[in-house]
Amino acid sequence: MNLDRWFVAGAVGTCVGLMSCGFDASKPLSPESALRSLRVADGFRVELFASEPHVVDPVEIAFDEHGGIYVAELLDNPNDPPSGSPPLSRIKYLEDSDGDGVVDRHTVFADQLLAVEGIAPWKGGLIATAAPDILYLKDLDGDHKADLREVLYTGFALGHVEGRLSNPRLGLDNWFYVVNHGYPGEVTSPERPEDPPISVRQREFRFHPLRNQAEASTGNAQFGQSCNEWGHWFISHNTVHLRHTVIPPGYLQRNPYLVVEEAEQDISDHGQPAAPVFSISPPQQWRIDRTAARNRRYAETRPGRIEQLEGYFTASSGATVYLGDAFPEEFRGSVFVGEGAGNLIHCDLVTPDGTSYVATRWPADAEFLASTDNWFRPVNFANAPDGNLYAVDYYRQYLEHPDFIPDSVQRRLKMDFRAGDTLGRIYRIVPEATRGRRPLRTALGSASSRELVEFLTHPNGWHRRTAHRLLVERQHRSVVEPLQGLARNAAEPTARLRALWILEGLEALDADLVEEALADDHPAIRENAVRLAEEHLDRLGSHVLGATEDESARVAFQATLTAGNLVLTEPVIAALGRVLASHPEDPWFRVAALSAPPEFALPLLAMITGETAIFEASPAAHRRALLQDFARVISARRGTSAMSRLLRLITTEGPLGDPAWKTAVLRGMADGLSLRQASRSADPATAERLQLLLMDDSEDVRAAAAALSQHVHLGDYLERSLAEALDGNLGPERRILAVRILQGGAFGEVADALESILYGDAEVVLRAAAARALVSFADPEVSEALLVGWPGYPAAIRDVVAELLIRQRDRAAALADAILAGRIDPDDIPAITRIRFAQHPDAEVRARIAGRLKLGEGGRDLVVADHLGVLDLAGDPRRGQSVFERECSSCHLRRASRGRIGPDLAGVSNRSRESLLTSILDPSYAIEDRYRNHLLETVDGRFYDGILIAESAVSVTLRGEVEDVTVLKSDIAELRQSSVSLMPDGLEDAATDQELADLIAYLRAGL
Repeated sequence: MNLDRWFVAGAVGTCVGLMSCGFDASKPLSPESALRSLRVADGFRVELFASEPHVVDPVEIAFDEHGGIYVAELLDNPNDPPSGSPPLSRIKYLEDSDGDGVVDRHTVFADQLLAVEGIAPWKGGLIATAAPDILYLKDLDGDHKADLREVLYTGFALGHVEGRLSNPRLGLDNWFYVVNHGYPGEVTSPERPEDPPISVRQREFRFHPLRNQAEASTGNAQFGQSCNEWGHWFISHNTVHLRHTVIPPGYLQRNPYLVVEEAEQDISDHGQPAAPVFSISPPQQWRIDRTAARNRRYAETRPGRIEQLEGYFTASSGATVYLGDAFPEEFRGSVFVGEGAGNLIHCDLVTPDGTSYVATRWPADAEFLASTDNWFRPVNFANAPDGNLYAVDYYRQYLEHPDFIPDSVQRRLKMDFRAGDTLGRIYRIVPEATRGRRPLRTALGSASSRELVEFLTHPNGWHRRTAHRLLVERQHRSVVEPLQGLARNAAEPTARLRALWILEGLEALDADLVEEALADDHPAIRENAVRLAEEHLDRLGSHVLGATEDESARVAFQATLTAGNLVLTEPVIAALGRVLASHPEDPWFRVAALSAPPEFALPLLAMITGETAIFEASPAAHRRALLQDFARVISARRGTSAMSRLLRLITTEGPLGDPAWKTAVLRGMADGLSLRQASRSADPATAERLQLLLMDDSEDVRAAAAALSQHVHLGDYLERSLAEALDGNLGPERRILAVRILQGGAFGEVADALESILYGDAEVVLRAAAARALVSFADPEVSEALLVGWPGYPAAIRDVVAELLIRQRDRAAALADAILAGRIDPDDIPAITRIRFAQHPDAEVRARIAGRLKLGEGGRDLVVADHLGVLDLAGDPRRGQSVFERECSSCHLRRASRGRIGPDLAGVSNRSRESLLTSILDPSYAIEDRYRNHLLETVDGRFYDGILIAESAVSVTLRGEVEDVTVLKSDIAELRQSSVSLMPDGLEDAATDQELADLIAYLRAGL
């Protein structure tokens, strides 16, 4: 780190390095000393703007149109108040009465707000986020106290405070965007109780304050979001400090068969997923203890591995685009992010890169601002009327939630997680060259609407945004003509663009003006004009198609998204095909094209594969994904009627003859037909083509074709598969393939063969395949066919059969009947099946079986107590690795093509042995939100569970132990979150006490 670029912020004191002056890191500093602890990059200085008692636990600052100052104070942290006690959080109005640039007076604007974490000016008051509500607060008599308190929306979740509803921001498009961190919630409006609830699970939220519109939005921020001048959103999320939301809201809802896990992209060029940081503060004692303990274990178990005490983003928040005019020009559009755990502020210079951006740190070898005081907790920022950047310092001793620090460390250090709850600071960051102080008070609030139009050309972005907001709020038609003139003639692109969107907000934007904007010299205006053209597609559709060939990738990308709103025609398909060929290495274009309504998919795939040059322009990985996604959408939409067309593409001479392309198409078809729950095709031509693929030279092609065979009546080929399935001279792989193909027959044709394999003495994998083939049939005889052989099954097959039966309502009832009748010993039921019985959607099934399986009796605390002797055993991490691989790795390690379904355990080495033993033996004691098990039952009685990885307006995707499952919401009878971990109880039965000790040693050694 080059400290020559740094100097002590504020007045230079006699103690430059506070550590050398006996600084006690366990004690807070006075505001003046805290100011001296700040070191900012060369060319800037820091000024104290506000401190306690005027601000306490601040998390957000906002300036209204008069320059009035509001601050949100989060006192409900780390926990909500006890039941019956009022919330502690509040909003204050701040004043600098003597004009010296420092707040010296405050008024409580609104109090008893539960965990208020975000505020934004609107119509003379404030929008405030205080989960479960979004509120509107307004002072009606001029005393700076809110007399009006209305609930605009309610139903948001109460999770950890760092991820609750926060950061309301008015976008360029006149919608308010709110961070929800993907927490589940069914959001309603008290003003419109007749509107259906809006599910925000896995998504953010947005609402239009004038049109009574609200919907779930894309993005996945934790705390912090900001929109740049061109309408692009940036978010921060814990260890991932900066992401760009690539796909705007709305487009991913058009195609119910498209599954997109994320609409955002990490844009850091200096570390992904976590970037390094350059902290200069002394680490807190609990961090020192934790790191020292880890390194002692590493010295014993992994010589050469050393953990650094600090060094990466772990608590990024408050991503804010700088829009002011005080900083040097190179900072306009840059993004500032707070790293509260590292006591620093990070700056990224952001430059366009195709459909997204690249973020480059500035300075290159240090942080923009850092403190030697480890109570410094920068969590948010604000652009201001004076053109400077204001930084909000939460100023607490501990930013981390108690859940994430070992209990033993908390007890030894007597950690008080409310230490500092009477303190708080706000700083003003100013260029060093600035002399004098620019005012915060402004004339915008008293300006006429025509005068506000002139402010759209102001060099300070705060003025432009505020003028934009006020013009939309007022809805004065007198400004339509001057806005039209500004949109056509303003020299500044930002002014032209804002004029267009304000006209849209006034419902006064005509097609002529949009058409002119589509030809603007500035790419961001052309991009936004494509979005604005969506209200005039009958006239401007051809212009949108032309924009797919724009030299700017971002314009072409938006045009690709918008083209999906056009009527399906050959020119539309041709334009989409060309844009995919022009951007072969950018996966976002594939997502954009596939987001069109599903009827676009088949003609577009035919066009792409028919044009060899277009298809071969794409990299191999892109082609595989493209083919699989297109085949999935086509099959899900058209069912078996699409099979012949798709199979013809991969069984005739053409560009899809490569085994990789065949496999991709077949897998996509199987996924799509399963999603649709399609019936079998009886078309002879389809059967003939599939038979060719079942005999393909490629093992991958044969396996993919076999998975598809349950959807095709194979005719005579079925006899061949029957013979191969029963032929003991063939290898198990060949016989398993034949068994899968038998799913394409009628139950009466294949049941005897499958049952003979299941009841026989073949390899376990073959018997398991036979059981899975049997359960694919809807016939009522299936349950008994699986149960009758139970006494002769080995334990592995019993586990498979139990899991297959529990997955459907009627078959789960049959399994329960068998247990209650004594046909099955309850001790033979695997632990995971017991969990699924305990959370089964059929209350009658749960009630009948609960006593026999001892469900819901708790007692895991007693199990933990009975195994405390494990803590006295010396564990061997090398042996523990074998236990981990046997019992844990399938869920907790990332698979090649799919994410993990259990938490990443790489960070658990900080936890005590007692804590790890509790988690292993009582896995439901505490479950990380993102890995909570979700339970889904379909209308036809099928039952799935897993972690929720994607949700659109029309489908949900669960990640289970074996595969991802997508279900249309129209097919869902119930979807709920479980309080029971998917990790089963009973590991003490599968592992000895010594093995548990070894496993704990392995986890504490660090994965």
